[in-house]
Amino acid sequence: GLADLAGLPTTATGGQMMIGILKSNTVVDAIIDRFNLMELYEEEFRLAMRKTVVKSILEAEEDAESGIVTVAALDEDPVRAADLANAFVEELQKKLQGLSLTEAGQRRLFFEAQLKQAQQVLSDAEDAMLRYQKESGVVVLGPQMQALLDSITQLRDQIAAKKVQISSLQTYAKQDNPQLKVARSQLAAMNRELKQLEEQQKQRAGEVLSTMGEAPETSLEYGRYARELRYASATYDVMLKQFEAAKLDEAKDFSTVQIVDTATPPDYKYKPSRALICIIGTLLGFLLGCGWAFFASSIHSMKDEWKAKNSVPA
Repeated sequence: GLADLAGLPTTATGGQMMIGILKSNTVVDAIIDRFNLMELYEEEFRLAMRKTVVKSILEAEEDAESGIVTVAALDEDPVRAADLANAFVEELQKKLQGLSLTEAGQRRLFFEAQLKQAQQVLSDAEDAMLRYQKESGVVVLGPQMQALLDSITQLRDQIAAKKVQISSLQTYAKQDNPQLKVARSQLAAMNRELKQLEEQQKQRAGEVLSTMGEAPETSLEYGRYARELRYASATYDVMLKQFEAAKLDEAKDFSTVQIVDTATPPDYKYKPSRALICIIGTLLGFLLGCGWAFFASSIHSMKDEWKAKNSVPA
């Protein structure tokens, strides 16, 4: 039987690539395990079963004009044929969900990884600050030191955003891209300004107040922890905003796979054709009969000739 018409528009990736994914080991193995095909076909080796699925069960082709991919499955059971065709499309959708096929999807994956790193850094900074406060008893900063730390945090926030912009540009832009060059120049200027502010922060470290008294070394240490915490928090906020924006951009894209028609059990047998089998069988039988008659006649003639040569006159 033939399960037909599981149509897949290919606006984003191209039909040939989808057909290639359908024939990949990941998708084929999922189908084999899902329908227990090795036991059904009495196949001992998975590699041989994969070849059977790709060559004998799965049929997929792309329409050159519409770009629609038609997926079909061949099986002795028409219901199972339909289930196989639909299962191929389902497994294709699952596979495509884990692939980054569009620019928006690539940005979303990039910012998702960056967000996880920023979240871990923020958690570590919070834990470090909490441990230090418990050990030293530092409770508050002086106003000038607070303002300086805010400036440092804001600048490091801008540097983090600029680094993200550069990393995003590097995913598709060449090294001589003007926009990439400008971004790198701005990042270098920000780093120089940050270095100057950090030097000022070290000079004003004595403005930190502690319940244990004003100790410069304690103040300097507290400033460092406070700065790292503020920077980690600001970086996390930047990554979160970028990640949410990338998710929205990805959601605006059309779905990679849209099913036009689901596969249904066929109304008639696709192959083999009984009429064709009868015609071919009749022709083969006729040819075999003629061959056998010719062979038997030749044998009979050879016997007669041999008898004639070896007969003794009376």
